[in-house]
Amino acid sequence: MNYEKKFLISSFLIIFSILFAFILYINYNSYNLQVGFLNNKTKKELIICSYKMNCPKTDINFIPKNKKPKPEILKLKEDKNSFFMIFDVPYLKKYYLKLSISKIEYLNALKKIKENIFRQFIVEFTFILIFSLILTYILYKPLKEAYKINETFIKDILHDLNTPLTSLKLNIYLLKKEIGENQRIKKLEQNIKAILNYQENLKNFLSNNPNQVETFNIKDLIDEKLSFYSINYPHIKHTNSADCEITINKNAFNSVIENIISNAFKYNKKGGEIKVYMKDKKLIIEDTGIGIKNPQKVFNRFYKENERGIGIGMNIVKKLCDELKIDIKIESEKNRGTKVILDLSRYC
Repeated sequence: MNYEKKFLISSFLIIFSILFAFILYINYNSYNLQVGFLNNKTKKELIICSYKMNCPKTDINFIPKNKKPKPEILKLKEDKNSFFMIFDVPYLKKYYLKLSISKIEYLNALKKIKENIFRQFIVEFTFILIFSLILTYILYKPLKEAYKINETFIKDILHDLNTPLTSLKLNIYLLKKEIGENQRIKKLEQNIKAILNYQENLKNFLSNNPNQVETFNIKDLIDEKLSFYSINYPHIKHTNSADCEITINKNAFNSVIENIISNAFKYNKKGGEIKVYMKDKKLIIEDTGIGIKNPQKVFNRFYKENERGIGIGMNIVKKLCDELKIDIKIESEKNRGTKVILDLSRYC
């Protein structure tokens, strides 16, 4: 599933990023340490040369002591082509001794340091890449097993629900034979159908395959949902002018529409209204209901603002929209209503 891929990618990136930052830090310090050793070596060579005064690779110069600004003594300095140091020699009263050494050897040595550090970095990079992959798999394996156990458990429950639901349907059918049609029996039938729809929604969420697509007109699907819920909510008016033929996973899209329209009826006001329409290839489902105080939290699992429901419907809707690559937005104002916007531009 897409969530498993997200877990694998995010886990790998976290592990790899931490290890990568660590080897960068190690190699940076190693480089600075080796450059420090090289600078100390250069400095020692010049100090030794100041005693021997017989160094073939060293240039000897003299600087007047009255020259300003006063030069720094025994400090390794560099110019364009050389490193040099200034010495205050006791027997030279008017001059400082300046010893210079070419940068060529230093730069060659520095190049070797960089090459060694780079080779070391490549080896370490390869190691942490392999290690990150292995560790991600080790972390993912028990999670995948737990997910499969959980998924199997839910599917078993959904399967077991079929027996009492079938029994209910049969008894209602027999009851209709005995006493005939009436409003209460219709409501019972609608409630059983609603349970079956929720069951189907959960099945779609667990086994959704976005590649299983079919072509249909969303107007027919939405009209069916509006008619279905209007039986239990006859006091709520509804209109549907959305007309767009799309090719998509119908089961998953049906679950999205089911949840949104169900909420539009469930949280509406008596005498309220539901409008469904298209604008700029966006499907808009608008109601005049109680509204949402924190619309940005609606997609959070188990979030709810009242006692009705358990707070997973819109979380499932968001995940199905992500699977279908549909951008979903919610605009709402407390006690004024809610507007759900589905961007179908990639389908319409």
